[in-house]
Amino acid sequence: MNGFLLIDKPKGCTSQDVVYRVKRKLQLKKCGHSGTLDPNTTGLLVVACDQATKMMKLINEHDKVYSTTIVFGYDSNTLDTSGLISEDFEMDVTEKNLDQALQKLLKQKEQIPPMVSAIKVQGKKLYEYERMNQSVELQPRPIEIYQLTRCSELRKVAGHLEVDLEIHCSKGFYVRSFARDLGILLGGKAIMKELRRTRSGQFDLANAVPLEEVSENQILPISEVFSDFDVLEVNDYVARLAQNGVVFDERQIKTEKPFYVLHNHDIIAIYEVVGPYQYKPLVILNENR
Repeated sequence: MNGFLLIDKPKGCTSQDVVYRVKRKLQLKKCGHSGTLDPNTTGLLVVACDQATKMMKLINEHDKVYSTTIVFGYDSNTLDTSGLISEDFEMDVTEKNLDQALQKLLKQKEQIPPMVSAIKVQGKKLYEYERMNQSVELQPRPIEIYQLTRCSELRKVAGHLEVDLEIHCSKGFYVRSFARDLGILLGGKAIMKELRRTRSGQFDLANAVPLEEVSENQILPISEVFSDFDVLEVNDYVARLAQNGVVFDERQIKTEKPFYVLHNHDIIAIYEVVGPYQYKPLVILNENR
């Protein structure tokens, strides 16, 4: 049961709701997720099971790919259509101007996060300030857009122009902030209408399962997800050291990558690099303490 599940998160539930349902259905001791999706966002959610939760930090830095629909002529407190609409007007956008604006945003290296994000400022999350109707100074954060593709022509729905985009971006990128910036660049306002995550690092939505169909047979083993780790085969004595959390050094292995500790063909621990030829256990399987 130590491994990862790829879930196609439905609308109407939080990422934590997904974790709770998976944990209860599969009777897991521990469960966690990488990369929070808002309740109205669908798509790929990587869920770690049992001991794999200790390895989440190794995938949290992953790049992401999103499919989104952005609608022009609206503004809201959440920068999407689920929030309180504060402006509603007809906005004229041409495809030529849209493509020029997208090319400018493709070079964007910083982004001001939305007030509904979980980023902390002075000990409080931004959405907590938003709920209390308090203002706070927002600082731009570094981001990267690796690829930006327009997937549709401009179309008019309910009196407003909208467009479909695919965005390949770094961790920490907010599509709703991108929508805001696109609207401003085109001389008006824009918000996010739909959002679906299709990829997270090496994980693809095509391999995900609907939440209601999840089963333990779909858990990807740690060794399959991290197949590029080095391997250290050990004897009984070193195996006992590993299972008791002893720090390793160049006497055991010389590598710059995490590695599996293998004893009698079984993985008993996973070590990470903490310094030059210094390694400590990240995960201990079948702990002997």
